[in-house]
Amino acid sequence: MPAPVISRRRGPTEIDIVAAEGGRLAAVRYHDVDLVLPPGRVPGFYGDTFWPSPQARFEWPPPPVLDAGPYAVVAESESGVTLRSEPDPDVGFQVDKQIEISEHGLTIDFTLTNVWDRPQQVAPWQVTRAPRDGLLVWAPGQPFTDADRMQKQDEDPGCWFLHADSTATFGGLESTATHASIRVREVPLTSKYFTDARGWLAHVHHGTLFLRTFPDIAADQAAPRQGELELYFNVEKDYTELENQGAYVTLGPGQSLTYPVQWHFRRVSPGLAEAGVTPELLAEIDILRQAHAQPGTGPG
Repeated sequence: MPAPVISRRRGPTEIDIVAAEGGRLAAVRYHDVDLVLPPGRVPGFYGDTFWPSPQARFEWPPPPVLDAGPYAVVAESESGVTLRSEPDPDVGFQVDKQIEISEHGLTIDFTLTNVWDRPQQVAPWQVTRAPRDGLLVWAPGQPFTDADRMQKQDEDPGCWFLHADSTATFGGLESTATHASIRVREVPLTSKYFTDARGWLAHVHHGTLFLRTFPDIAADQAAPRQGELELYFNVEKDYTELENQGAYVTLGPGQSLTYPVQWHFRRVSPGLAEAGVTPELLAEIDILRQAHAQPGTGPG
């Protein structure tokens, strides 16, 4: 029997949450366009999840208690839900997710609590599986300068960093002093791109602009071998991941951090993604960025 689904709708925005499967934000639709990868399209990979960073903490698979185990519903309203994982004894954390829907967006607060009896270093990490379509746009931050990330890039040809010492190129990437973009379908190989950012990422496809905003961090605040923004492209399974991380901090026993994220949605011209980073697209992004203090209230 399929797990029960918690559904909410506000105007053109619809969400489905599966508490029994990692408290997963399983589906997000805006004017009937899927903004996250829905269940079933790529077996085992869908929706929006949350992990402790860096990945070296667990390698693969991600912590099953936090990523796929049952979450309790601790609060519920007409506009949202708060969910809580079990404490994970293997990685020493417990996760709360508070998800609120509005007519043109979502507000999501992740809370990560150290349940071990000793301090832990960790960064919050949101992972959104999304359709492998359209155009990704962000404002590039400062290049990394450490030797360790360059060593990782040399060890793993699938990893790429915005790094001061790197001369490598990344398929589909275009960059200026103010904006960077990737045409998703032009990425030729399954790969990961790590970069500093300025606290936002836009994904435009199928006549829809999806802007996510998150706390901006400096390059040296990111977890080891990680970045504020990670973009993962899986060519074989035909999906991508939009990933943002917060600052790498130390949590004492019983201490928590909260990582706030806002998603904003807007209908745009159907050909906007194909045109690349144009003044028209930047103007549309600015409309949603200006709504940052009032998530989801911008025009649709």
